[in-house]
Amino acid sequence: MFKKNMRRVILLGFTTALLGCGFQLRQAVELPYKTIYLGGVMTQDLRLYLTRLFKTGLNSTMVMRPDQAELLLNIIETPSKQILSYDASGNITGYRLIEKVNFSINNQDGDELISPSDLFLTRDMDFSVGSPAAGENLETLLFSDMRQDVSAQIMRRLGTLGKKKPLKP
Repeated sequence: MFKKNMRRVILLGFTTALLGCGFQLRQAVELPYKTIYLGGVMTQDLRLYLTRLFKTGLNSTMVMRPDQAELLLNIIETPSKQILSYDASGNITGYRLIEKVNFSINNQDGDELISPSDLFLTRDMDFSVGSPAAGENLETLLFSDMRQDVSAQIMRRLGTLGKKKPLKP
C-alpha cells in the first residue's frame, strides 16, 4: 500500500515539474497559408511520409494542382548507394546509403520563401553475401528511416515560415 501511494506521489511530482517548466507537446505548425502543393521528383515513400505529416501537423490543406495552392513545395530526391568496403576475397561487405533531397518553397506569386536547400543523410550498412535478402530488407528499412527524418526536417523548416517575407533576388 505504501509503495503504491509512493509511486503516485512521485508520478504526480514528475508531472507537476514538467508542467511547471513550460513543457508542451508539439503542436500543429501554424502557417499563414491555407493550401499547399507538393511537387517535384521523389519516391512514393517520401511523398507518403510528407503527405501524412502535412495532414496531421499542418493547419493547411494539400491540393493536387499548383494553381490552387498558396504555398508551393518543390522537392527533388536523389537516393544512392556506394560501396563502402570489400573483404579479402573481393566480396562487398558494406554499403553507404545516401539520401539527398533538394527543396525550395515559393508562394503562389513565385516569390522564394526558402531558397533551394539540400538535406543530405547517410547510413552505413554491413552486407553479407550469404544472406542477400536480409541486406535488401535492411537497405529498405534504412532508406525508409532517412525519408522519415527528411520529412520531419522539412516540417521544421515550414514551421519557420510564420511571418517570413519573400527573399530578395
